[in-house]
Amino acid sequence: MRFDQGSADDWSAIIETNLIGLMRVTRAILPGMVARGRGDIVNMSSISALRIVPEQAPYSASKAGVHMLSDIIRGELAETPLRVIEIMPGLTRTSIVTTRHRGDEEAARQYFERFGMALDPEDVARCVMFALSQPPHVQIAQMFVLPTNRW
Repeated sequence: MRFDQGSADDWSAIIETNLIGLMRVTRAILPGMVARGRGDIVNMSSISALRIVPEQAPYSASKAGVHMLSDIIRGELAETPLRVIEIMPGLTRTSIVTTRHRGDEEAARQYFERFGMALDPEDVARCVMFALSQPPHVQIAQMFVLPTNRW
């Protein structure tokens, strides 16, 4: 959605889902993790948090919030054994594109086709598993994951 497209409710829903929802879940589970002295937080951000992607203002803003929240929590937990991992994938074949096109499967197919290559959800899942499989003293703070035809 461009800055002049979509309703305020559309924009709010994106922020509510991607950022506020993540904040609420984190706030609910983090005290228990700190009390136990163990656990990993994996936040799914996006390359859009740091790079300008035209027509994605509310999405990019929400993911920039996830990025900053991850950094802040990582800093606040630095004296604990907890790890905060932020995965920042590029274009990934998920239903978000279909949702953005209001259920139009053909428009979503054409969107992905335009780029020639995209990650599959399994690619991103392998990255999460890699980050989680590191020894306790190793924290993969941020991981950019891009299709090979992107920079």
